[in-house]
Amino acid sequence: MRVDVAVIGSGFSGSILAWVLATKGMRVAIIDCAKHPRFAIGESSTPIADALMRRLGQQHGIEELVQLSSWGSWQATHSQLPCGIKRGFSYLKHGLGEPFVEQELGSRSLLVAASPSDTLADTHWYRPTTDTYLFGKAVDSGVVDLTGHQVVSLFGSELGPQQLICERIGRGSGSDSAAVVPVQIDADWIVDASGQAQVMASFGNVEDWTSQLKTKTKSCFAHFQGVMNWADAALPPMKSHFNWPFSADDAAQHHLLAEGWMWMLRFNHGITSIGYTTASDRPLYSMSELSAAYPTIGKLMSGASQISPVGAEVRTARLQRWVSPVFNPRCLMLPTAALTLDPLHSTGIAHALAGVERLVPIITRATQSTDAIEWYSKVLQDETILLDQLVSLAYRHLHDFERFTVACMLFFAGAIRCEERYQQGVSPTHLWNADDPAFVEFVQWASRALDSTGEVPVARIRERLQPWNSADLMNPESENRYAYTATKS
Repeated sequence: MRVDVAVIGSGFSGSILAWVLATKGMRVAIIDCAKHPRFAIGESSTPIADALMRRLGQQHGIEELVQLSSWGSWQATHSQLPCGIKRGFSYLKHGLGEPFVEQELGSRSLLVAASPSDTLADTHWYRPTTDTYLFGKAVDSGVVDLTGHQVVSLFGSELGPQQLICERIGRGSGSDSAAVVPVQIDADWIVDASGQAQVMASFGNVEDWTSQLKTKTKSCFAHFQGVMNWADAALPPMKSHFNWPFSADDAAQHHLLAEGWMWMLRFNHGITSIGYTTASDRPLYSMSELSAAYPTIGKLMSGASQISPVGAEVRTARLQRWVSPVFNPRCLMLPTAALTLDPLHSTGIAHALAGVERLVPIITRATQSTDAIEWYSKVLQDETILLDQLVSLAYRHLHDFERFTVACMLFFAGAIRCEERYQQGVSPTHLWNADDPAFVEFVQWASRALDSTGEVPVARIRERLQPWNSADLMNPESENRYAYTATKS
């Protein structure tokens, strides 16, 4: 088979990339060992991700991507695809063996808005159906479907065509096996969109940078039904605490525990994605163990049952991995194939879509540009270094809610500034303000200040944050409730 581009991985980013390239008249094939629908996580969108989705749709004439970029238009045009409304981020600090109680508003909770209304809200993507839909649209646009095949070899040169060989999964044995011929694909470009499978890196020839990452965590997760809403689990006098600037249930919900945190992402068809993440040297407790240790978590889960995957929760070893996204100048990885960092801050969808946006012009150019490939790799490195610093800082202070909140404010400041630049019509070269040396230097200084012993230096950090603090973060009068939004206004 001869194609212009072979994409490894049929998840949302691989399917969107293939779909966009097909609309440009390129012949594209998608190879994936699994078929749709399938269980997947990485479900929480953000304003940056929505902005990128809209831009991809507008730039390449794909209206469906624009429609899927916010809750209101998603419901108006694709209500058959389950998803969850995401008005922002909610954080709730629990005590071991104690029901959640907050005597003073904001002392154990933080709500940060990402949209001013339900219509303009972000979404949680129910990946089994969302990925299936996007893959189907790619195939409808002419992309060759090689799902159910696994890559068994990959050969590439600096200048000539790349060669990939894949075999159909479950070929059987004997005469049946002999009748099945492996598929050889000759392509001008190969793009790895396989995510944590990291197919391209498994063939070697890439630098491994994982040892440079400070974040060291592991996770377990599954999908459940029958999970109680937070508003119903909270004590009646406290319910109003969690309704402004949005309902704490209509959010990426973070339950902060003694040694880790749980996420709860609610979809509109009764399913909730739940996971627990902790340091890689800590015990990885199951949902039932956490429910027994934290009374309010137990109340939330009292009527819940796991629906997927069937059987036990998925349990990981250390999540973090980071390799160079360049196998060779014609074999490249999307950011989510080169990097897995952590679910905290919900950066995965935005990073994947940014990779699609960056790779399309590189692939569609008539001539190869070494400078463009080097730039693509350098941007991912810069973003990863900043994100790793922000995420690892939050984990270091997970036990101290005040310091943890300040660590989150640093991330939100960079994210909001990036959103504002998109709103102003600017195209940032980096996400999360990682292309602003002054901001990067500030984060390094603030991290050292937050790590120091003694009183939390909130006033000093807030003073130096001002050049990027249009959302009035860390205002002592805010009671940890922030309603400012950038791209959704």
